[in-house]
Amino acid sequence: MKSPIRDDLNFKCGGAVKELIPKRSIVSSFLFYSGGIELNLATNNRFVVAHTNRPLVYEFWYWAVNDPAHIATQAQYYFENLLSEDPLWSVDKMFTSMQENWFRKKKGDVRVVYFFLLNRCSERGLISSGKLNKQHFNPVALSHMKNFKPDNFFIKFDKEENFLATLEENDESEYLLFPVGECSHNLFEHGKNKGFETTMVHHEGLSEMLKQRDKKWVVLYKNHKRVFDLYKGYHIIMVDKYGRKTNKKDKCEDIVIANF
Repeated sequence: MKSPIRDDLNFKCGGAVKELIPKRSIVSSFLFYSGGIELNLATNNRFVVAHTNRPLVYEFWYWAVNDPAHIATQAQYYFENLLSEDPLWSVDKMFTSMQENWFRKKKGDVRVVYFFLLNRCSERGLISSGKLNKQHFNPVALSHMKNFKPDNFFIKFDKEENFLATLEENDESEYLLFPVGECSHNLFEHGKNKGFETTMVHHEGLSEMLKQRDKKWVVLYKNHKRVFDLYKGYHIIMVDKYGRKTNKKDKCEDIVIANF
């Protein structure tokens, strides 16, 4: 089952993650957004509970699971009527306006359609930012959305603004999964404008909290020097851009860290 949502992380480490997490395992995944890794696991006989603390991300996936045809049909209508060429209002300006105002729509069924449409038309796969690129809004994407029906997959909304607080709750999962993506030093982030789909991650805080946990966990990052420092001494797998394991940091695309 392929995710109907894009992101610019494009993890290549799905095979390595499946080697770490055996079939029939229960996995709690956090920072859920595009679902590429999670749906890959669910399709391959792992039971995935996908956690997000972003209300609009949860809203989209709730609709995606329960009424994907509505999203696909209405997204095609809005695409044809809002993002077609118009001499009185440029398509780029319309797209920017949609990015700035989609979350203000009063009806949830309209917000989720905008969520999907903006994601497929943003070069970065985000909702609130990224330049217009229409090539990913196509019949194949609409078909994936319309026929989306995942097995072994459950979406859960966590109310805490700081997603680290949700890790204090006990659950029945056997593995914790964190597809973090890009790493940073968290400098100058206070007050920085973030999209409604984006979860803030304090990388050192996450690392320190996980080091206190006994439950098995897996963390996924794109290649960044700081990751090797934060998780020094743990099981680290490097994966290249083709999804193959590598021992060369200059060939590394994704970093997979596990405490087992």
